[in-house]
Amino acid sequence: MFVGRTAELASLRAELRAAGTGAARRAVVEGPEGIGKTALIHHALGGEASVRVLAVSGEESERELRLGVIRQLMDEAALLDSGTSEAPGGETGAADHRPIGGMDTAGRRPVEGPDAAPGLAAWGSGTAHEVDPCVAGHAVCDLVARLSALGTLAVVVDDAQWVDRASLRALSYVLRHLRAGRVLVLVACRDLADPWLPDGLRRLLAADGTLLVTLDGLSPADLAELATDPTLTAGHRGLGTYASLTGTPPEVPRPEAPRPDTPRPEPLRSNGTRAEPLRSNGTRPAGVVEAARRLREHTLGNPLHARALLAVLPPAVLADPGVRLPAPESYRRPFARRLHDCAPATRRLVEACAVMGGPCPLRVAAAVATGIDEPLNTLEEAVAAGLLRELPGRLVDFPEPLARAAAYDGIGAGARARLHLAASRLADDDGGAALRHRAAAADGPDEALAEELAGFAAKAAQHGLWQEAAAHLELAAGLTESPGRRDELRTAVLEHVLVGGDVIRAAELAAARNADPRPVRRYVLGRLALAAGRFDEASELLGEAWRNAEPGFAADVAEQLAWLHLVTGNRAESAHWARLSIEQPIAGPVARPYDVLALGGAPGAGAPSGSLAEAVAHLALDEAGQACAVLKRAVTAAGAAGLPHHRLLATALLAVAEHELARWDEAVAHAESALAEAFALGQRWLLPLLDAACVAPLEAKGEHERALAHAVAAVSAARGMRHAMGERQADLAMALLGAADLPAGVSCPGAGAFVPDPRPARVEALVADGRLEEAERALEAYDQDRPGGDGRLDPPDQGRPDGGGRLEANDAAEPGSGRLGERGRDGSGERRRRQAERVRLGGLVLAARNVPTEAEEAFGCALKLVEEGVCPLEEARTLLDLGRLLRRTGRRRAAAERLGAARAIFDRLGARPLAERCAQELEACGLEPPATVRLGLTPQELSTATLVAGGLTNRQIARELLISVKTVEYHLGKIYTKLGIGSRVALAAKLAAYGPEVSFPAGEAD
Repeated sequence: MFVGRTAELASLRAELRAAGTGAARRAVVEGPEGIGKTALIHHALGGEASVRVLAVSGEESERELRLGVIRQLMDEAALLDSGTSEAPGGETGAADHRPIGGMDTAGRRPVEGPDAAPGLAAWGSGTAHEVDPCVAGHAVCDLVARLSALGTLAVVVDDAQWVDRASLRALSYVLRHLRAGRVLVLVACRDLADPWLPDGLRRLLAADGTLLVTLDGLSPADLAELATDPTLTAGHRGLGTYASLTGTPPEVPRPEAPRPDTPRPEPLRSNGTRAEPLRSNGTRPAGVVEAARRLREHTLGNPLHARALLAVLPPAVLADPGVRLPAPESYRRPFARRLHDCAPATRRLVEACAVMGGPCPLRVAAAVATGIDEPLNTLEEAVAAGLLRELPGRLVDFPEPLARAAAYDGIGAGARARLHLAASRLADDDGGAALRHRAAAADGPDEALAEELAGFAAKAAQHGLWQEAAAHLELAAGLTESPGRRDELRTAVLEHVLVGGDVIRAAELAAARNADPRPVRRYVLGRLALAAGRFDEASELLGEAWRNAEPGFAADVAEQLAWLHLVTGNRAESAHWARLSIEQPIAGPVARPYDVLALGGAPGAGAPSGSLAEAVAHLALDEAGQACAVLKRAVTAAGAAGLPHHRLLATALLAVAEHELARWDEAVAHAESALAEAFALGQRWLLPLLDAACVAPLEAKGEHERALAHAVAAVSAARGMRHAMGERQADLAMALLGAADLPAGVSCPGAGAFVPDPRPARVEALVADGRLEEAERALEAYDQDRPGGDGRLDPPDQGRPDGGGRLEANDAAEPGSGRLGERGRDGSGERRRRQAERVRLGGLVLAARNVPTEAEEAFGCALKLVEEGVCPLEEARTLLDLGRLLRRTGRRRAAAERLGAARAIFDRLGARPLAERCAQELEACGLEPPATVRLGLTPQELSTATLVAGGLTNRQIARELLISVKTVEYHLGKIYTKLGIGSRVALAAKLAAYGPEVSFPAGEAD
């Protein structure tokens, strides 16, 4: 199975197609052993029809065999030439599908004698030691030229680091002299900087015009896909397979289609892939995400070693962070050979470093190893053998995690215990290292050590290090002889893992047998059920825990019950339990009851400064700027406290605030990153809220399909869990997209915490449909629900149309004067934006009722409210509506001026749908604006674009415009982004669509 490498494959295939046009090309693929260089080349060439492959490779044992690889190359060429001559009718198809390596499916050997390929006889089989590499290279050039004349030819030299020097010099000759012909020369090596490669060859392979493909490790997503290969799991079928556990889970009930004509794509996640639903217990099949993450961290994504571990380790082991992963045999054996060849002192130093783990001072490692008289000389040998690396500050570490695993696996049990004890005596115990070493050295139960570990865990939890605390509690449980105490410690492990956010691992721990009878276990299991979206189970467990609650955790139980009632739609009960949590004599260390009150629309006095509750209050007052500042602090504080669920909620609300401030790229990034993290942690109860938070900024950017996919995912997840709060947010998101009607109770406090109010968009849609009476009623209802208490936006509103859409003269300074009262100027920016929005909506109604004078006055008042950069988005919206009004009343030049200004703002904000609407209105004006305005490009970018469309290369454009090639590349990147394209062909088509005045360089169009 071949996974990943999409960009690399595309690059190699593009070079191959370019070679097919008659221009010889060269490419280099470099990367460490096992990274997949050969597999990539095989896959790239195998996907191209009618390409003939001439492939050779170096071999470490034959590195001193002079011209050995050139002989191999000419033998393969003779075989390829023989296959061509045997094809009937002179066709070359018989050789097109031969596998890489030079042998055909019949196993034929190269042709010898007079029919051999030209050049082979020129230097003879017995005179390789006498032949000059340039003569051999010339013979290869002749062969390649003749074969490439018959069709595209790929010459592959694999493992160049093992190729003999004479063959490498001959290859240099070939690369220097092969300039024409349908040929791609592809060299694969571990490191292009390898001193074994001749300087001339390195310069050729690093020169401009050579494609360099450097392979890194596979990503966790690629490794997760690789884990489904059934050929890797044959050794542990009885223990489960990755493939069987990553199958499609039971389908989550999908919501009814909002409209018959509304497309229903599958949910998308932040990386653009289709969402994988969680199972009902909150875990993803086989914990593949965690297994892939650990595998990537352990192997650095090396496919060779990853495959080896996948073949021997069952899924549960690979996904368990408490299990130390070994080194595969493919890595351990060569590492052990290198270690064995070192001096005894060096071997002891490497073993000590393996026990210490991570970077450590050389002096400490030498002291643990004992008997090392000259640590620097010993370290030098270890570094030269590739066993260790030296870091600044005289620290030592392994070059990669597998090296440490291989070294540790090679130490006997007794020696490991002695080394761990020695390390414990030298370790700084502030971080618990001494305790961990003592635990690793223990040969049986040790109650005193177990209690020390538990004490350290309590201190770590106080600093928000919940997962570290859980690890120490796990060690303590393993050292405890009492079954009852062991179960208590494992309940604590479960609680700390859960509070630390990892619901998936917590679910796995909860499945283990535990006879702990205490009410605190019911609380922990209830907390797990809530996070996993099993609300009925959570209600039962938390209710039982509350009935038997002790003062130490009563506040936490009450807070969890408050969250439970909030997400299930009972806001009154939620507020009751939140207040009970606040009233408890011992505050819960992780409880946030004020946040529950705020999200439920019943904020309580005394909310801590910088809390999520404070930010929600700002958002309710349309103070997005203040909310944004508070939420940034809240995200940081929740991260420092080690509380991912609070941090994810704060991040989602930060996205809401950023959307209100028209920072859509930031909003999308924050919302989708929070969603991806919640999905990976198994925080299922947050998914509907986080999916809903993604909708508004995506829709604002014009990415309607992605926005709709998130809204559909929110509806599906909420209904699957009977998540009432999530359903409300999802319904608001669907209404915002125009895919459903407005849900009842939109104006309730806290109703739309994660989705902006859809009613302004609803008013605009009604006006566009000509349903003016409904639009006016919606506007009046909207007024009644805005802050102010008397049905107005803010008492009194400056220049606000009344319920029928007409201006109230007493609110403005003087109708038609364009001036605002002092109250309007003194209001906060966010409130002025809301006022401007309301005035603009009233202007839309007036324009639709054909009252242009009053409509224009309304738009003018709206512009005054958002002047001086109060809200660029609302300013641009108003300019757009004013421009449309001016165009419809025959003032085209004035309209074009407003529309051009609006479009410039929309382009800057990335509001593509609104920018396109401006372009349509400008076109309808009949006054063609300059090309720079129409395309949204600067003059320099337009000049670059027209030259590209004219067929010039970057270097030619640089000479034409008297700028550098890098500046041309920079302009091209900006042009592609602004025009939403990705190629020169698309750019030429885009310019052609705008007419001849922008399709050719300045001065060339007639």
